[in-house]
Amino acid sequence: MGYGERMGAGKSAGAGWQQTQVLIRSDIIAAAEREHLDISDECNRVLAKRLGIEYLPILTIKPPVESRGIIAPVIVPTVRAIRAPVAPPVINAEDPTVPGKVLMERKERKAPAATKPRAPPQEPALPHAVAPTVPAVPAKVAPKTGRKGKKEDAIKRFVSTRIMRETDESPDAIIAKDDLYQRFERWCRDHDYATIPDRRTFFVALKNKYALAERTVGGVPSWISIRIK
Repeated sequence: MGYGERMGAGKSAGAGWQQTQVLIRSDIIAAAEREHLDISDECNRVLAKRLGIEYLPILTIKPPVESRGIIAPVIVPTVRAIRAPVAPPVINAEDPTVPGKVLMERKERKAPAATKPRAPPQEPALPHAVAPTVPAVPAKVAPKTGRKGKKEDAIKRFVSTRIMRETDESPDAIIAKDDLYQRFERWCRDHDYATIPDRRTFFVALKNKYALAERTVGGVPSWISIRIK
């Protein structure tokens, strides 16, 4: 059977619906499924438009919803044991002690059961003696090593260890202020100081606190009468 014969197989002249085989490329089917298209509806719509026939879409028939029954759990009734009636004791008429035994049994049945006094609750015994808890003494924190602290300490130590005063004003006893501050910065880094004083703080301390003499030599602000050790 050829392609045209398959397309027209089972063709009906009525307005009802008839199932037939149509060859469609697999990539077109995959794209239609991704777009959630009804292939039968789309084919009928295009053919009806091509042939000039009024087209009404296929009515979607919903399958009947199956009724679901509620299954109740099976409850097995609890069968209680039926106690057999207690047979009364057989009394021997020839036994002379029978009347006394009967009287004792009647008194025991009538007398209420004596309630035993409840013993006071006892604390559970410890398996071994527990020593009293001693609060822990916080350990002393060791001082941190490495970086050193105050600005004044850095300047004071630098002046006492690196600067030597001179009485004369020879050229060897003159050092430019910027040169001295650069040496001070390198000295602070070599000695692990966390904070290095700025240029102004350093100059004010040398002038006011340590009374170093200053002068402009050759147009360069300088300190005089000092040497670097």
